[in-house]
Amino acid sequence: MLSRRDIASVIAGLNAVMRFRSDAFGYFDASLGGFWKSFWAAAVTAPIWLVLVTRHMTEAQAAAPATYLLAHSVAYAIGWLAFPLLMVRISAFLGRWPRYFHYMVAYNWFQLCQSLLWLPLVLVSDGGPQPSGLVAVLWLVTNGLLFAYGWFLAHRGLGVDGGSAAALVLIDFLLGMLIDGVTEALVQ
Repeated sequence: MLSRRDIASVIAGLNAVMRFRSDAFGYFDASLGGFWKSFWAAAVTAPIWLVLVTRHMTEAQAAAPATYLLAHSVAYAIGWLAFPLLMVRISAFLGRWPRYFHYMVAYNWFQLCQSLLWLPLVLVSDGGPQPSGLVAVLWLVTNGLLFAYGWFLAHRGLGVDGGSAAALVLIDFLLGMLIDGVTEALVQ
């Protein structure tokens, strides 16, 4: 369970991350216990995720909502576990294993901010497969900003060079697309 002190530290850390401050990682508990606590972010973001998922449900998928939600729930859990597991190997390969918890704890908690940035865009979009007009520009700007935050987290959290940090953001993005693509194929 999270204590008030844990919550205050996470909020201070996320505030520092949002400002691209190098000291942001000092706010997060980079221990094994802190790593496991950072998965509370999955529980906190679950209601936002549910809004996002139901917003994208098509009429055909709405005919079998239990199957659709079950498939996406499994994908949500896989998404929360796949990248941290992959990063165990990648951080060891890069010789950055000692910084793994610094990175992953901040990364997990940052998913709260990411969800909050996406939520208004989903709510104002027309629900079609491609956003149009100003919403499309806002999607690009938001995703560009999220790429910058992901780069910052990898660069400062793992202590890798800029190119490696960009590659890690790309791997995270592609892994998410793979999980989403497989899930969507299963519910069609």
